[in-house]
Amino acid sequence: MASPRRNASHGEAARSDSSPTYTPATPRSRFAAEFSPEAFDEPGAGEAPSAKESVTATVRFRPLSSREIRQGEEIAWYADGETIVRSEHNPNIAYAYDRVFGPTTTTQQVYDVAAQHVVGGAMQGINGTIFAYGVTSSGKTHTMHGDQRSPGIIPLAVKDAFGIIQETLNREFLLRVSYLEIYNEVVNDLLNPAGKNLRIREDLQGTFVEGIKEEVVLSPTHVLSLIAAGEEHRHIGSTNFNLLSSRSHTIFTLTVESSPFCESNEGETVTFSQLNLIDLAGSESSRAETTGARRKEGSYINKSLLTLGTVISKLTDGKATHVPFRNSKLTRLLQSSLSGQGRVSLICTVTPASSNSEETHNTLKFAHRSKHIEIQALQNKIIDEKSLIKKYQSEIRQLREELEQLKRGIFTATPLKDVTEDNIILWKQKKMVMSSFNLDWNKKKKPKLLCLAGYSV
Repeated sequence: MASPRRNASHGEAARSDSSPTYTPATPRSRFAAEFSPEAFDEPGAGEAPSAKESVTATVRFRPLSSREIRQGEEIAWYADGETIVRSEHNPNIAYAYDRVFGPTTTTQQVYDVAAQHVVGGAMQGINGTIFAYGVTSSGKTHTMHGDQRSPGIIPLAVKDAFGIIQETLNREFLLRVSYLEIYNEVVNDLLNPAGKNLRIREDLQGTFVEGIKEEVVLSPTHVLSLIAAGEEHRHIGSTNFNLLSSRSHTIFTLTVESSPFCESNEGETVTFSQLNLIDLAGSESSRAETTGARRKEGSYINKSLLTLGTVISKLTDGKATHVPFRNSKLTRLLQSSLSGQGRVSLICTVTPASSNSEETHNTLKFAHRSKHIEIQALQNKIIDEKSLIKKYQSEIRQLREELEQLKRGIFTATPLKDVTEDNIILWKQKKMVMSSFNLDWNKKKKPKLLCLAGYSV
């Protein structure tokens, strides 16, 4: 690796030529303070709102592949310290980021720096988006999904979310997930194979996909099983650079609702947030030499990524009067995330190989521009009964009251003339549902994750 050089025209001075060091994340017990009751309170009168932040931009290098080594590929870009990426062939070209991860960095280390704060914010009601960006075969899917030996950002985020729930003793949570892909500019539901060509709509809370299936989830295993089922329906294919290349963008969304943990939740506000975990398909160069369906896929992928790059440029240009979010399905779905009221983390995956030098340079410039997007993370709160957790809490209270009536043999809610065999069966079913909760209501032992029979679980 080259020695440290002087200040580069595009970045800060490199601190050393050693590979990036890793600072372990704060132990899990830190959430005890972060998720205290005060963490869910909005700023009061006279208090300053949350400070402005910027998009977290990190770069992750993969090692040279065996094929690249056999072909005698050289190193074109390298990590120069913890925050600098530098060109091997032109030392005056360098870029500064929040963190640069060398080829030996684990995904857990990437998660701790680039994703953990976004996941933590989502559990407090702040929208968050984490996405991997890079050329084909640069390691995006490995970073986001990982494998059994090295879990990716998505499974690590899921594990963290449930860990936070276990340690947040003063609140109840309701989690649900959806999983979609954008293939050739068509939105498909990966959790419901029948959900094809879904439409994107808008409401006061932002953009959403009409008819997308949402599953209420109760454990990390449950979530990961849904992701695995969804992956079976994702479009993949073989290219010159990757045997199993992702041919679509995927967006995995974890919707989080929470409310104070108390006997009666009536009148209490509910925090609401969405955590979007995005695995983008890789941009493709003309060297891919694809034909037929693969060429068509590559054309749609490149067009949507080009639009994403244009949107990023417009958002960082103070003079821009129009941002073309509607020019692609991807940017339209990301509009709420990029508009500045939620946390965003961009993980750019790159290859150091000289054959991909130009593509890597484009990725680095994209990440560098993204860092200049300003955001002001805001906590989302719902006051009315539209939240799903309110609906569940209300139905649990109703079931509890009816169970008490059944225990005492009091059926005041239903006149005698309406007591039919169907009603008796329904009462018995409700009693079984309440028994299945295994709750001792007198001792106030409530479930941290709310769920009712009859809902999609």
